[in-house]
Amino acid sequence: MKRILIFIAFFSLWSNKIFSQSNIELLETALENYAAVYPWEKVYLHTDKPHYFLNDTIWFKAYGTLEVDSEKIYPTLSVPLYVDLIDSRFDRNIDRSIVRMEDGKGTGDIVLPRDLEPGIYTLRAYTNWMQNFGNKAFFTKDIFIGEVGDSWNLPDFEPQFFIGFYPEGGNLVAGTENLIGFKASDEFGKGVDVSGVIFNSKGEEIQQFESDYLGMGKVRFVPEKGENYEVLVTPKNKAAKKFELGRIVEEGHLLQVDGLGDEKHLEIRVYQNTSNPPKELHLIAMRKGGVAWKGQINLSDNESTLSIPKNSFQAGLHKFSLMDEETRILAERLVFLFPKQAGESFFHTNKDSYQPKENVQLEILVQDASGMGIEGEFSVSVLDGDQIFYPESTQNIFTYFLLDSEVFGEVEKPAYYFDPHQENAAKHLDNLLLTQGWRRFNWSDLAKLQSLPNFSIEPGLSVSGKVETGGKREISEPQVLTLMVRHPFEDPEVYDGVTDSLGNFSFTGLDFEDSVTVFVQTLEVKEKKKRSREVKENEINIIPPRIPFIGERKYTSFSPNSAFRDENEYLITVRETKNLMDQFKTNREVELGEVTIVGRRSQMIPDNRTLQYQDKPDAKLELTEEFYYFSNVFQLLRGRFAGVDVRGDVISLNPFPVVLIRGGRITGDGGLAGATFLLNGAPVQPETLAALPVPEIERIDILRGLSKGAVFGSFGGGGIIHILTKSGNPNRDFADIDTKGNAVAEVLGYSPVREFYEPPVVPDINVPFAVDYRSTIYWNPKVLTNQEGKTKINFRLTEGSPVVRVILEGLSNEGDPIFGTYTFHVGNRERNQVQD
Repeated sequence: MKRILIFIAFFSLWSNKIFSQSNIELLETALENYAAVYPWEKVYLHTDKPHYFLNDTIWFKAYGTLEVDSEKIYPTLSVPLYVDLIDSRFDRNIDRSIVRMEDGKGTGDIVLPRDLEPGIYTLRAYTNWMQNFGNKAFFTKDIFIGEVGDSWNLPDFEPQFFIGFYPEGGNLVAGTENLIGFKASDEFGKGVDVSGVIFNSKGEEIQQFESDYLGMGKVRFVPEKGENYEVLVTPKNKAAKKFELGRIVEEGHLLQVDGLGDEKHLEIRVYQNTSNPPKELHLIAMRKGGVAWKGQINLSDNESTLSIPKNSFQAGLHKFSLMDEETRILAERLVFLFPKQAGESFFHTNKDSYQPKENVQLEILVQDASGMGIEGEFSVSVLDGDQIFYPESTQNIFTYFLLDSEVFGEVEKPAYYFDPHQENAAKHLDNLLLTQGWRRFNWSDLAKLQSLPNFSIEPGLSVSGKVETGGKREISEPQVLTLMVRHPFEDPEVYDGVTDSLGNFSFTGLDFEDSVTVFVQTLEVKEKKKRSREVKENEINIIPPRIPFIGERKYTSFSPNSAFRDENEYLITVRETKNLMDQFKTNREVELGEVTIVGRRSQMIPDNRTLQYQDKPDAKLELTEEFYYFSNVFQLLRGRFAGVDVRGDVISLNPFPVVLIRGGRITGDGGLAGATFLLNGAPVQPETLAALPVPEIERIDILRGLSKGAVFGSFGGGGIIHILTKSGNPNRDFADIDTKGNAVAEVLGYSPVREFYEPPVVPDINVPFAVDYRSTIYWNPKVLTNQEGKTKINFRLTEGSPVVRVILEGLSNEGDPIFGTYTFHVGNRERNQVQD
């Protein structure tokens, strides 16, 4: 409802001000309303390690934010988060986990299937709301899964390279010096070092250039009107190739932004070469969901320069757009300001040296640049650094929230651009921004304000579908629905709902774990001879959840590990131990060949629901398909059993009917008490039975006699009506016949939250040997710092772990991403602590 009100408010605001605002002011209003109606949602997964072994478990912590404006970051309102393990080579989902998010955070794990082949796989995380923006809003991470000690690399293809030229501002304008960004890459999108020469149409050399970092760089030159340029590009150790430089416009505008030359100011140059110059020029800088800066440009001799203090902007990515008075975009440029972490992590162990299997107490301190403590929630992973290859400059929560999730495509080695030890990082980041566009917003997105979002923010799980007629007649009015969710170990939950006029329905905000059975029933009121009755003539289709298209992966951000590591004596020991443990587990299992089961099980499981009266009721009714057209259990009971009197309205159920057996039980105040209701052996209220779909009922038992009712004490004095359901029968025959007005489906719920397993100090006596070589030594998805930014964790080292790497990721209470890592050695080796 809140989104609808915002949407209506936008059109009201637009209509009231449309005659009083300029086009630029209207555009700014539209941008503000777009950010309110379509806030940008981000999700990041901190996995316990960057690659995995066969039969391993992926532990992860999810962090989600919602950006409504350029000022503040809010925890996402989405509750279900869908996490898929994907094999993009064959366009298939390997596994899915639905994580329950609370206050923008959630934890989960994926147990890798035993039959998984070694290779590169992709983790994908998204919410229902993100589908409004397509795959560009989803979180993806490529991981390798294979044997201990295996090296890995990208697939072998015919080596290729490509190069793209990207004029600053968007166009190559004749007659003035242009700055052109370029990026050379291979078939996987990874940078390739190149050198090149620009030639004119006469074959004359105009300009030479060379890449700076990962195939990217800049080149300056003045294109001439009517000229065509060709570029000869030579990759390192490969043959040269020719490319076209691109189209040159005779008239146009240039926008050049220099954030590197002056420490305190942005230097901006605007140039125009046009015979029909616009009346006005405006420059707008956008950050996150709003306008961060705006100004009018006054040209003198077709050129203007501005010097804007950098402290006028907040930290992060900014998109500068030059436009005329009609808000036509003339040139654009991405600029990153203040690329530093909001906080820094410090680590301190309680001892100077450790031996294997010792306990470690690790103090963690998170501070801002001024030394003030930062409160927040973090996840900490402790890894065996010899088993786990940690890629250089790999993605982390800080690089993702500030860079990877902001630009189109994947970013190779994103952490490099924020490394304070890299003196050219700012220059190379500027090169990157010349070649990759803004991910979150395109001006055409404003057209979305003409309608409501297609996908909503989910407050919980949902079950959706459509009610259709069995014949040619279309649904013409809303239909009443009942949804029952059957939990494996809990009482069913029942919900009421109504379809729209076309028969579509969606039950939202549901909350259940694991796989559950859902039962949907619809009733239609029929008028005949001035009497109404409820019948089930329509058909129900439960629509399975939509899984977004997977698509191909470029693996730009995937880090190869081409070093052959099996010669490492420690890794050989770890691998042999793992193989012995796997063999031990396999020997304890019985593998069945392919068989065909015909008929029912020979030994039935005891049905304890009727144990109190030895499954010998005074009367019973087995429900068959002919009874499915009754709307509720009270309507079904009326007039069907001798001595059972149903008093009240069995159609509207307002108030609920009273069921008397043998005239009822006299209470202490002289009144009558009705029968006691049981559902699968447990006492329930009439309200629960009223919502129970009749086709779900297997049988009704009636206990009229005092002898059988006595086992229930005072509750049995008025008789017992026991409802037994199909789902509660341990010997249920699942070959049930589908009936009209009913639909049953298995629905995936939230994944249960498991605790990270640490072997006991004293091994199980049944284990033949116990050698602890876990690659993930410790995983804690919820580490909280106090007001001083302090916290402490304790963990026990493994049998090996000669190199221990600690990784901390998370969000401050203000929503700022924090990343830190720490390394120390174990054993007799010289101890070397590294704090990054």
